[in-house]
Formats: sequence, structure tokens, C-alpha cells
Amino acid sequence: FDLKAPTFRHKMYTSYKAGRHATPDELLCQFPILKEWLTLAGYKYIECEGYEADDILGTLSASCNTQGDTCVIATGDRDSLQLVSDTTRVLLTVTKAGQPEITDYTPQKLFEVYGLTPGEMIELKALMGDSSDNIPGVTGIGQKTATGLITKYHSIDYIYGHLDALEIKDGVRQKLSAGKDSAFLSRTLGTICCEAPIDTKIENYKTDNTDRNGLARLMTKLEFFKLMQKMGITPAADGFETAREECSNFKTGEF
Repeated sequence: FDLKAPTFRHKMYTSYKAGRHATPDELLCQFPILKEWLTLAGYKYIECEGYEADDILGTLSASCNTQGDTCVIATGDRDSLQLVSDTTRVLLTVTKAGQPEITDYTPQKLFEVYGLTPGEMIELKALMGDSSDNIPGVTGIGQKTATGLITKYHSIDYIYGHLDALEIKDGVRQKLSAGKDSAFLSRTLGTICCEAPIDTKIENYKTDNTDRNGLARLMTKLEFFKLMQKMGITPAADGFETAREECSNFKTGEF
């Protein structure tokens, strides 16, 4: 999970993610419930102050690589595509026509779709930026131009090391020259950190014994009856009582 505290990126660039809409209260209030459910179900969840959830994923995927394990990341965030490797696959979910569609990204699949390597996905963002995270990129360099540059020259290090000799339009050269500092800053902001200070011993994340009684009370209170049926959990009588009490308090304005 992300934490509300600023990350190292915010300290580096105060406008990072500026302009984003605040997380709706009706979603924020669900996180504690989700964490309670995960704990009762025996799952571990991870938070790390100063780092984003992506950095936690990156650190764990790098750890899997070091330990010779296979890592599978299930996500709807394309930023994770930079983590694809011979040991890390990204199952990217998008919604099309109201239906979820999953693409299994390996290095080969990534190149087939984007014509880029995982590392080049970071170089691409360095030039074109990312409006969703308010990463500036290079002013005037859009996705098409940035993709062409990275496809041909592979990195901003090469581009800026040979800027005067590149076979590009003078207008593009001028934009790149003016945006050099922004490009290198954007690359740093867009690179997932794979060294977050978290526990990287995968065996410590194995699920513990499930508290089925606790789950029964919580899920009955939340009226997750279909999910309970799938999990083979019987509704709890005291869960019904808690739900009725909270409903009564809500109606009387005491909730």
C-alpha cells in the first residue's frame, strides 16, 4: 500500500503528482477494512514510509531475481512494465468494452507491443513525461517523437551525449537541448526503486493460519455472503448483531 506521507520523489520534485484529485473519502475509509480482512485471512501487507507501492513491488521482484525465484505482478498500472525481466512477468489488466482484458508481459511480449525493452520504457518516460504523475519530461516532445528517439538511440544518455550529431530536425534538437535537466529529472522520478528498506525474505510472506471466525464476523457485518459461500465460511450471528447496531446508530445520527 501507498502511505499518505511524502516520498523521496516529492522531496526531489515538489510538484510530483501535483494536480491529482484527492482520494475519495468513500475509498479511503475502505482501506482499514481491507487491511483487517487481509490480516484475518492470514495475508501479509506491506507499507514503507518514503516509498510508493510500486517501489515495494520493484524491490520484491528484484529480490526474486536474486534468489532465483519467479515473480508475477498482477496490476493495472503500466509503470510496472519496466520491471519485466526473464524472472518477472507483469499481468497487466485493462478494461475494454466493460470487460477485463489481461496481457501477460514478458520481455518478448513487451517488445512485440511497444518495440522497446523494459529499461527503454523508463527512457521513454524521461522524454515524454507522465501527466498522471506530473512528471514533466521534455516540453514539446510527445509520445510519437519520444518513441522514435528511444527506438533509434535507446537512452537519453546517448541522445544527450551525441545531441549535435543526431539525425533529427533542428526543432527537436532545440527542444531536447532546452529540456535536458528535465529529462534526467523525469527519468529519476519515473524509475521504480528496487531497494526500498523492506523485508525481502519471501518465506516471511507466507500466509499464516486463517482466522475463520474473525472473517465470518467481519464478512457477515459487510454482507459479503457470496464471497463467504465461495470460501466455505458460515455467516456469524454476532456479525448480524453488529451490523444491525451500526445501522441503527447510523439512522439515529450516532454513527
